[in-house]
Amino acid sequence: MTGWDHEWQGAVGKVTAAFGRLPDAVRLELAASARAMVAHKQAMQQLVTRVDAAAHCAGCGGACCAKGKYHFSAADLLVYLATGQPLFTPRFDNGLCPFLGEPECLMPPGYRPFNCITFNCDLIEDQMPRDEVARFYRMEQELAARYAEIRALFPARSMDGSLL
Repeated sequence: MTGWDHEWQGAVGKVTAAFGRLPDAVRLELAASARAMVAHKQAMQQLVTRVDAAAHCAGCGGACCAKGKYHFSAADLLVYLATGQPLFTPRFDNGLCPFLGEPECLMPPGYRPFNCITFNCDLIEDQMPRDEVARFYRMEQELAARYAEIRALFPARSMDGSLL
């Protein structure tokens, strides 16, 4: 086990323990917020799917994914836990983003971190109609508020930042 694997397991254990201590009423609230967040991210993904974002990403080899690392947050893990989605195993051995599998992200779009779901390169954004771009950025602001709702269910700052 590498240092990153050990750190990952420790962070997952800490958040999972905090989730396990939640009162039932808070857990139900978290589950509702988590389902809403997944649906919101899927809707954002649909906007870029309409302009065939996957083809653009394949064309450049997913350069943003290859350079991005460690955006997965405690709040993202809580969404997995609250919805019962099986957690992926990061690939710390690939020299790239540990959440990048072969050939795509290890996470379904509705479970991807904020930075991953909200980033559009110019190639993608230039293909989107202006009103869809504006809608996407409104949805980004709404997504930030959803993250804040989830973090607010826990003691101040305990669920802020990246998991690693």
